[in-house]
Amino acid sequence: MIRNLNQLKKSLKTGTRFQITNHCRPECVGQLREVTVSNTQGFYSILPEEPDSKTSTCNGGKGSVLWWSKAPFWQFADGICSIYNSDTKRTEDYLIMSFRVLGEEEA
Repeated sequence: MIRNLNQLKKSLKTGTRFQITNHCRPECVGQLREVTVSNTQGFYSILPEEPDSKTSTCNGGKGSVLWWSKAPFWQFADGICSIYNSDTKRTEDYLIMSFRVLGEEEA
């Protein structure tokens, strides 16, 4: 189970899949995403089942991007990784995205 930002960065490699459990854009909730690029600044992800979608084709085909930000902007609980646009407030009003990294048996 991922407990901090360092563990998350190590786990999100190319091909890793995750499922969005909550998002500032409600239409994204439930999406299955696959990491295409992960580096020191952030990670890109696509919708593997929808290769022609706007999400999958943006950024030169790397997909949508999420920058890492600093550790205080993240929260890790019960296998859910959440990033907020505040380093002190953890409410729906400040949520960017929550997701669960899927193991090979779930992907």
